[in-house]
Amino acid sequence: MTESGTTKLDKIIAGGRTRYVLVRGVLLWGVTTALLVSLLMHVLGPGLSPTAAARNFVIFPIGGIAWGLLMWHWFKKRYAAQHS
Repeated sequence: MTESGTTKLDKIIAGGRTRYVLVRGVLLWGVTTALLVSLLMHVLGPGLSPTAAARNFVIFPIGGIAWGLLMWHWFKKRYAAQHS
């Protein structure tokens, strides 16, 4: 891994799991995906109901928790392999 990749991985690990999952998983993946899906439903579909929008903004952030935890586990494995 390059030096910048190592530094980036060190920063991710130093930030902690909870921060990573909330920021990268819930906010950056979950909320962004919910917004994009809602926008696509509005533009391409018959319209976006408030119920569908609310559902998107619940389901995708929950999925972001799962995504964040999976990515955190993957980063921890890479970090452990680098520092062993």
